[in-house]
Amino acid sequence: MAYFENIQESEEAISSGPVPASYSKRIGAVIVDILIGVLAAAPATILFLIGLVGGIKDADEVDDYLTDDQTAEVFWEAAAGFWIIAAVLGVATFVWAIWYFGYRQGKIGLTPGKRVAGIKLINIETGTPPGGAKGLGRSIIPSLLGSFSSGIYQLIDYLWPLWDDKNQRITDKMFSTQVVLDQNRKAQQGVSNGSQGISSGIGGSDPLANFDQGSSGDTPIIS
Repeated sequence: MAYFENIQESEEAISSGPVPASYSKRIGAVIVDILIGVLAAAPATILFLIGLVGGIKDADEVDDYLTDDQTAEVFWEAAAGFWIIAAVLGVATFVWAIWYFGYRQGKIGLTPGKRVAGIKLINIETGTPPGGAKGLGRSIIPSLLGSFSSGIYQLIDYLWPLWDDKNQRITDKMFSTQVVLDQNRKAQQGVSNGSQGISSGIGGSDPLANFDQGSSGDTPIIS
């Protein structure tokens, strides 16, 4: 019976429409995405620091017998090669991040963090991914508005879901988007759990029978 019960629960979840993602799940997704962004920016950061340390070291060695202008020239010669490469990598990483977390997220509704947390981005009117243009705008606009408000807009924007009925950010309302539970994933988990239930019924007792995963098998990343 477990197989059919899980399928029925999954069908009911899908038929009830999109369920807004909890704030804790969204925070979990953001943390994962930030870690990925930090890793992507690491090569550029490391090269910048290598150039800085090398420049300071070489400048210190000649500081006693060269003028300030000559010392600065020595510093730049030691650091320039690393800094140029770091700048190229930094620009490439920035463009990649806008495409990956903006345009691509709009096209498929997912980022690595959202995939892990079991949530997705949708157009609130259609229930489908909002598209690359909206995803790109949703990614860029908060930074632009934040730069004009000393970050105040971004702070309010990211806190807004805490009291919003649909758990939307202000930017979500701007682009008619919403972050919701990924019900397709829940349905797949329900079928998978049901299949495991049948297997355990045929083969003997289920060693995970006492492990409570909830009615749909969906465990939040952050409780």
